[in-house]
Amino acid sequence: MNKQFSFKSSGVTSTDPFNKEKIPLNKIDWEVDNELKIVKINGLSFLREFERDFSGLNLGIYAYDSSNDSLLHMPLDKILKWPIEFNFGKNGLEELSGSAFFRIYIFETQSKKIIATTTDIKLLKKEDLENLLEVRPRKIGKRIALLQINHTGPILFYNKELITFQGNKINQRLIFSIIEEDPIFFCSFYPMALDQIFTQAFVHQKQKPWARDWIQWGKDLVPGVFLDIEFTDDITKLNSDSEFQDELGRLSDAFIKQFKFDEKLFKSKMK
Repeated sequence: MNKQFSFKSSGVTSTDPFNKEKIPLNKIDWEVDNELKIVKINGLSFLREFERDFSGLNLGIYAYDSSNDSLLHMPLDKILKWPIEFNFGKNGLEELSGSAFFRIYIFETQSKKIIATTTDIKLLKKEDLENLLEVRPRKIGKRIALLQINHTGPILFYNKELITFQGNKINQRLIFSIIEEDPIFFCSFYPMALDQIFTQAFVHQKQKPWARDWIQWGKDLVPGVFLDIEFTDDITKLNSDSEFQDELGRLSDAFIKQFKFDEKLFKSKMK
């Protein structure tokens, strides 16, 4: 979601629970398809400095979401050329639920001992990894988009299969263009979505990194926002707090103004 704007955090941090040799992300060249089902590895420069015989080793990718997981692998010495593809859509992750991640391994074929591994990587396009708002296709009935907030942060699902009552299927690319470019959508759906996100972020900013990142982005967008709001984790109280709701309004107004969606809306209707 980066043709016109993106919700960017100031940095990305991660931890690795395995005491194995790390595979740095800058030593991998990978792509994820639009459906977020196929991971294509274009190259693995890490192998140039890997001091082991490839025989008896496998290159594997483990992918998982909140409901399912899948491990795909192939013998390392059988990889004769790049790129190689791992299709998770046909192997247990046909419909993603919640946030999804993948991890690249090198492991011994017989013992299954892991020799080297990356950290967990969000199952997203590489250029979208730092976006605060994760965007993903999903079947969501007749709706154009749906916001979901879980423990890893907000996810915006857009409809990948919208079928009219006459049985006509609306192209997924058209739906995506609406959520990325249509000024009506940005001036109507997004303010409501931002209200939900910032309310949850305010409540969880002391515990969850994603919430702190959103609060920081909000302060960059509107300096001093929430400064006079007393902290509470009571969402019902925040929903009835007129001062907090005014702050949410300031954030939406600044967002629309920054990307000139109001002007784009006016010009599109004048045409």
